[in-house]
Amino acid sequence: MSRIVIHQLFFNRVNYLNVLKAINITQNRYKADKFGHTFALIQEGSEIRELPLIVRNVCSNEICCNECTKTEETDINNDELVNKLNNLKNETDRKKADKEIVDVIRGFKKCSSVKSLVDLLEIVMLDEITSEVALCALKKIVELENFKLHIASNKLLSTLNIKQPNIDYTKTPILEKLLEIIMTGDNNSAVVGILELISIDRVRVLPFDIFKNKISEEILCRVTENKLNIDDLCRSIDAFSKLNEVKTADQLWIGIMDKSDQINEKNVIQVFRILHLLKKSRKTIMKLLERCLQQFWHHLCTDNLIEMLYTLRLTKCSSNIILKTTSRWINTNIHTMNENNLTSLVNELNNSNYVDIGIVRALERYIKAKHSTINSPLLMVEIMNYCSKFNVRSENIFEGCAMYIIQYGSNITPSQFRDLFWPFGQLNYKPKSAIEFWIKVENIMNKEFHNFKTQETIDILLSCVYLEKHPLNFVHGVFNTSFLHHLFENGGKNDYTKIKLKIIDQCMTLECDHYRGPVLPKDKFAKSIWCDYRIKRILKEISSTLENIFQGYKISYSTILSRLPLMSIYIIDALVHPDKFELNNRYINFKKHPGLCTVILVHLPEHYCWEKEHLTGIETTRIRHFQKIGLNVMSINYEKILELKYPAELTEYINNRYENMLTPC
Repeated sequence: MSRIVIHQLFFNRVNYLNVLKAINITQNRYKADKFGHTFALIQEGSEIRELPLIVRNVCSNEICCNECTKTEETDINNDELVNKLNNLKNETDRKKADKEIVDVIRGFKKCSSVKSLVDLLEIVMLDEITSEVALCALKKIVELENFKLHIASNKLLSTLNIKQPNIDYTKTPILEKLLEIIMTGDNNSAVVGILELISIDRVRVLPFDIFKNKISEEILCRVTENKLNIDDLCRSIDAFSKLNEVKTADQLWIGIMDKSDQINEKNVIQVFRILHLLKKSRKTIMKLLERCLQQFWHHLCTDNLIEMLYTLRLTKCSSNIILKTTSRWINTNIHTMNENNLTSLVNELNNSNYVDIGIVRALERYIKAKHSTINSPLLMVEIMNYCSKFNVRSENIFEGCAMYIIQYGSNITPSQFRDLFWPFGQLNYKPKSAIEFWIKVENIMNKEFHNFKTQETIDILLSCVYLEKHPLNFVHGVFNTSFLHHLFENGGKNDYTKIKLKIIDQCMTLECDHYRGPVLPKDKFAKSIWCDYRIKRILKEISSTLENIFQGYKISYSTILSRLPLMSIYIIDALVHPDKFELNNRYINFKKHPGLCTVILVHLPEHYCWEKEHLTGIETTRIRHFQKIGLNVMSINYEKILELKYPAELTEYINNRYENMLTPC
């Protein structure tokens, strides 16, 4: 097969079929059977993609095509059906002709055996059969034969005494005649239907190679002639993919581009569904869908949005335009959504790793209006998981969740309670109705403590200590041999679980007078601890400013104190201490000299909640612990330092942080 290579062809806004026509004319100079293949370089903005193109030899006279379908059963009066088929020839009334076609198709569907159907087709005038009737006949034959295979696979063949008819369907001219009728007809849907039928024909009733080749060529031919609509193109891509003809499916992108004016809110999801079946042309179709969605996004329904987001995740495509359109739709229609749809939509947003102010504000309005009437705990769980994943610390959402726990906490499962409660500690949010909230939490923990999974128990206790609520009645149930043995048996040996246990132990030791700790042993062996290079770099840049402010003091960087566990959260970014302190100052009891030394902590973007105003629970706990052992704490915002352009601004900011530093508790 001849090939034409277009080395450089840039598309902006151009009629794609005009390109095809030009290629077809050029191809006449070459000797090819029916189709050739080439590619085009298409430019959209700054992106350049190489896409496959169909090259049709217009001099060829042997272009064929076909399609697929499904089937059904029963028996019929052959003479009556023959008369109806013959009457189609002399029919002048269109409505009556359509009725006759419907009756004929119903007759085919009533056939209970392939032999009766083939016998009937042999005596009727096949030249008078329409494409719809021919397709129905082929569907019925495939259905009956595949049904027998299904029966045989369930070992019921001998019981039902089903006999194989003595007909060689691969050689009978009837099948090829029916194929010819469909290919020469104007019904494009029937042509695509044959292709679908081939993909589901497990017993190969139809001559596979003959039918597939002819139908494939016919569909490609009709694509070059711009005959297939959006529905037919999407069905064709799906059928080609089922036949493992991925390259052929990829070539149909040009038909979709030229029929882009047919894409609307009713069929846009159909186009989305074929995205994962495409390879080279996927991004081009995605760009087309982005442009189309901006025109009719307000007409979409919730199911459409859910499927769009699922498709993006399935194809691993990223589209900020589609995600922003989804956010705009949610912000507009949140009040019309039921709980199940909203649960599914929030779940897809969670999986898509997307958050913006529009979605957050919409969820705030929804929770504020309906928190007392929400029936599904799954919806509250998904919303709180969304807040937990993106560090969204919203007062309206958290207050609504607190009220939901107070009202319905007794009816939720232990896992659901963990998902609802954990974000409070993670993002350091203390509910306004604190007394009722904590009474309810304690009641649930008393009732369900032994029903929680080990990791869930640790997360709940960790959330409590982040919020300065010390679970003295429950912590001893964790720090015992039985619980820890069960924890490690269920995969709790990872470092993150050990860190959680150490933080709980340290919080109880420093903040709870009735706790006799620490319970966990200290690390006896030296080990490396990861330090963020961003912190080291920013401290190096502002070191001269810090030295000017803390004159007469010495600054030590990346300091570790013996009183605290050997963990990354307890590494002091910079410790300001008097010169008279020896190098082993980390062993000094700072409580004897409260406020004498100052801890400088650099807070990275991930240390803050989503709105960049509040620190997360672990960072506030870190600061609190440094205060507990007698240190001043001076916090510096990493992003704020990067925004400052002049030395005077930096000095002013550092002075402000020095004046507002926290003193020991």
